[in-house]
Amino acid sequence: MGCRLLVLLCLLLPAWAADYPAGPVGKVEVVLQTWHDTARDRDLPIKIYRPEGAGPFPVVLFSHGLGGSREGGRLWGNYWAEHGLMAIHLQHPGSDQAVWQEAQGSRFGALKSAASAKQLQARVADVRFTLDELARRKAGKDPLAVLADTAHVGMSGHSFGAVTTQSVAGERFPLFGARMSEPRLVAFLAFSPSARGNADASFGAIERPFFSITGTEDADPLGSGLTPADRLKPFAAMPKGGKYLLLLTGRNHMFFGGDHAAVAGSVEARQQALVMQTSLAFWRATLQGDEAARAWLRDGAIQQAGAAEARLESK
Repeated sequence: MGCRLLVLLCLLLPAWAADYPAGPVGKVEVVLQTWHDTARDRDLPIKIYRPEGAGPFPVVLFSHGLGGSREGGRLWGNYWAEHGLMAIHLQHPGSDQAVWQEAQGSRFGALKSAASAKQLQARVADVRFTLDELARRKAGKDPLAVLADTAHVGMSGHSFGAVTTQSVAGERFPLFGARMSEPRLVAFLAFSPSARGNADASFGAIERPFFSITGTEDADPLGSGLTPADRLKPFAAMPKGGKYLLLLTGRNHMFFGGDHAAVAGSVEARQQALVMQTSLAFWRATLQGDEAARAWLRDGAIQQAGAAEARLESK
């Protein structure tokens, strides 16, 4: 295999591919909590998808898009938890649903103004606080936190949540350099990633595993000028080693929010299933050291979509 592999997804695959990496499905308990950051006097609503079993479970943090909430990405979080990962979905005050719900004028304008450097810094601080608080609660024998494997934590997000994910992964910004990188995170998965300016300078230092998931129609709904091609730039600029790009034909920005299940039997449903399985394989490979999952991604043993519906690239 070459160091850079372009995999065209096909339907004619070995029989074992249909069963991997999903495996048995367990029950999921959903827990809603609000964690208080005393240092910032800030309440952080969270939604925890707790897998069935005794743990410890690898953890995935999820950051919603602009104007969203802890309910964002529920399809992804529930699926990951069904297969043994603890998903913790954060809600970021200042760039959450309250922005457009409380807007006095244009909701569209209110959302655009909330996509600021200040709010990005607040989101990164939310991620760091969540890691701190999870460790504190685990040390205090909190019955839910003790199930978390705090040594194996991944970060994910959609849209502005993808920017948050890029930031803690080590994206460089003119004003911040690499100071927003969070070393306690092992791997990263961005739904609708994006790049502005010099992508090589911004993403060239991201060494840890990173999975970018986007679509051929994934433009910016806020009209900032970001194009579907801009979603591909972070992957292209990152150094080789543990980097993946899943590109879905015909899918737009909102598809990757993970809020609604597609109609059974549709192209969208096949692509949704593909997102779930490939993301799970990525987490298993990076957070659990599952070499079979890593090989499955690397060698393209992927079912659910044809070459006209998706492609997976790795390097």
